[in-house]
Amino acid sequence: MNMRVLLVESDMEDALFFRDVLTEIEAGRYWHSWVHIDTMNAATWGEAARILSHESADVILLDLDLADSQGVDTFQRAQAQAQQIPVILLVGAEDVALAVRLVREGAQDFLVKQQVDCVPLAHAIRNAVERHRLLMAARTAAMNDPLTGLLNRRGFLALADRDRKVAERLGRRLIVMVAEPQSLSEIAAAQGEQRRDLALVEAADRLRSLAGPADLLGRIGEEQFGLAVYDTDTESVEEVWARFHGIASEYRILVGAAIFGADHPVSLEDLIDQATQDLTPAALAMRR
Repeated sequence: MNMRVLLVESDMEDALFFRDVLTEIEAGRYWHSWVHIDTMNAATWGEAARILSHESADVILLDLDLADSQGVDTFQRAQAQAQQIPVILLVGAEDVALAVRLVREGAQDFLVKQQVDCVPLAHAIRNAVERHRLLMAARTAAMNDPLTGLLNRRGFLALADRDRKVAERLGRRLIVMVAEPQSLSEIAAAQGEQRRDLALVEAADRLRSLAGPADLLGRIGEEQFGLAVYDTDTESVEEVWARFHGIASEYRILVGAAIFGADHPVSLEDLIDQATQDLTPAALAMRR
């Protein structure tokens, strides 16, 4: 199998280093089947754009700080030019927060330059290509819930699992919450399905107003919503929980939660199950 990698890096020493790592990955056979890696180099985004105009690529390794483009603008230009190609960001340790944000905005993954080696780079490329393929398929099948405009279950699970893997690699905590408006069955029985749907839309709007631009929100069940929020320097997952739980309860929305920590990693499915169990009457009674 051939893997075409476009390496966009202005620093010559870094570019040579990444090429050497890619050569070692090919020689070391880090995939289950042998992969030939064809590496294309671009020192600027302008050069990368010219390559992409007449060459195909399976993945882009993108340094955000190029000679002709810096930071967010670099990623936005890559998205505009090659939305169909997965992008792995190459960043300095000081730019991890920005990289996390850009993963939310469409980058498949990021690597801290000082930590790049054969195993993490091979793992990142393989996962980025596979996740991007799944996301493209999910988008084809519609990732949005037509009633609320939020991500549907399939879209939420795909993106939340990516966040869980990023949290594990960074040693960062992630809170997964399940929210459920109260009395929807009673509303449907007394006032009809249309009024129930309106209550769901209203609940989605409430949750959307609570979620920040970097938070993940979707409708994961007939009457349930899912949220995934990273631990940050400005707000811990405990503070996230308190904020969501306190305000949501004012609008008769129940919220259950589970916290992912790299010291005790569990699957996304387990996190959702734990958060759902936190909605049970027994769990609610223990909070009071």
